[in-house]
Amino acid sequence: MKKSLIALAVAGVVSAPAFAATSNVDVYGVMNAAVSYVDDQPTGINDIQFSTFGSRLGFKGAEDLGGGLKAIWQIESSVNFDEQTGTLAGRNSFVGLSGGFGTALIGNHDTPLKTVGRTVDLFGDTIGDSRNVMGGGSDTRAKNVVAYITPDMGGFGIAAAYSTDLAVSGSAGDADDHGVYNLSATYKNGPLFLGLGYGDGDGHEAAGLGAHVRAAAGFTMGALKFVGQYDMLDDDTPALGNGDYDAWMAGVAYTMGAITLKANYMDGDFDHAADPQQFNIGADYAMSKRTKLYAVYTDGENVTLGGGAGSSDQIGSGVAGGDVSGLSLGMVHTF
Repeated sequence: MKKSLIALAVAGVVSAPAFAATSNVDVYGVMNAAVSYVDDQPTGINDIQFSTFGSRLGFKGAEDLGGGLKAIWQIESSVNFDEQTGTLAGRNSFVGLSGGFGTALIGNHDTPLKTVGRTVDLFGDTIGDSRNVMGGGSDTRAKNVVAYITPDMGGFGIAAAYSTDLAVSGSAGDADDHGVYNLSATYKNGPLFLGLGYGDGDGHEAAGLGAHVRAAAGFTMGALKFVGQYDMLDDDTPALGNGDYDAWMAGVAYTMGAITLKANYMDGDFDHAADPQQFNIGADYAMSKRTKLYAVYTDGENVTLGGGAGSSDQIGSGVAGGDVSGLSLGMVHTF
């Protein structure tokens, strides 16, 4: 449950003149923790691990500027409460303007291409996260970014972002030779979702990469939901990388009351490196609108489980030719 904190609630930490003009502040967050048993054949490790996945604490607000225009801001931090660590403003954190023209922001934010993939991931923020196979390239949270998102146009939406550097903070993040731009086009209408993302720029080239293209789709038919995704990531500098990369994912979910059963399969193809694969099967049990229990069984090859899921622990070695499997039992609470 979002809690609206009026200015009076922060009177103890700011002066009266300062908070008198402050807009309402919403506090929100996600607490996601799991216990996993993992069998990592390359290392011979059979172990039980406790991890948090994508847990966060955020503050956001808006000020009405008149004429349909609002000033917006958000500070979202990662919270690895199992290890008492986290990163202040390490997640989507920005300041911007919103109105009839859409939304413009500057700060730290998921790329449009990444957002397209998050929409169709049935096992997001678990050991079965699709980024174990489908990640890389522009699938990231960009630092030093300026972004624009159109208003809803009959189900259609466009997002564009430019980052002076996807991952570098400080003065180096303003270097001209590390810039990356991202675009996405999406369509949402009832049960149908379609998305297309594109990322490229000097920042990719510096990492030995070329253009990153992503297509995703989802369709809900009664209790059934079908999802799919395809990624293509060029390698412009083979000496620095693993060659061109193609990957695909297909999944299905079936909901009956409070229980959702789901499964997906992901397969990647490198030109000059070991190909990652992963199969997931799982179930969610909704205890309320904000709390759920989940179970995930996964079996993969050449992957690191949870490596892209904001996990406090990366599970599995990711060694070429190595199999890794795991069973994870977890709980998610949102507020």
